[in-house]
Amino acid sequence: MVMGASLMTPSAVAAESGIQSADCNTWSKRGTTGYAYCSGLGTVAAHRVKIVCVDTRGVESTFYGKWVGNAKTSSRKCPGTADGRVGILRVGSQIQD
Repeated sequence: MVMGASLMTPSAVAAESGIQSADCNTWSKRGTTGYAYCSGLGTVAAHRVKIVCVDTRGVESTFYGKWVGNAKTSSRKCPGTADGRVGILRVGSQIQD
């Protein structure tokens, strides 16, 4: 009986500790909006998309989407994309537990 209880303890501790195995996918649409979808974050963790925008002069600016929970999508559009002078250079994600 004692051995059975001790075998269950490690899995119970693992289930309570924040992020177990985050799986994040990032992508952009039309080169103006970045997206991040993460799962496996646990119940208290959150994530957001991080985009790096570049203008026609080569100036880079970093922007972030809203924090969202597990299995949700965060998005952010580069400001000034209506005139076609700004686009996404890189898309990533940021996780908070």
